[in-house]
Amino acid sequence: MKTPAELLPHKAPMIFISDVHSFDFAKGELIARAKIQESDILFQPNLGGIQGYAALEYMAQSVGCFVGLYDLEKNPNNKPAVGFVLGSRQLKVFDPILKLGEDYLIKVDMLFCDDTIASFECLMYNEKTEAEVASAIINVYRPESLNDFVKEYT
Repeated sequence: MKTPAELLPHKAPMIFISDVHSFDFAKGELIARAKIQESDILFQPNLGGIQGYAALEYMAQSVGCFVGLYDLEKNPNNKPAVGFVLGSRQLKVFDPILKLGEDYLIKVDMLFCDDTIASFECLMYNEKTEAEVASAIINVYRPESLNDFVKEYT
């Protein structure tokens, strides 16, 4: 299985996903893992973890891993593409702190996907306790040409 660094256009320390746990192309489903560590750029020692609202970025990066693997299924020579979160609906954060030392699983299910726009149902939960931490529907956009997109909007 590819690593998040191979699937995302991000570079350390901005990669928050630890690994891809599973991917099912036919079902349109991916499960990623995030291990909360002191070395994480979002870690706040006074909280003993990361603020819960950061779950949205963990879900977005899990979607990015899905898209990376989806692209590789279609063409093994594809490189990670830059995409943008258009927004989220029904964002719910149930745990205010992603705690140090805990592992979280992020499940993303594709609701809709074409070459440029997609929508995913996302659920983040504690791997050990199975307690739900956050959920959302995330809508994303990937321009056909990043260079043309940047020229048009800058």
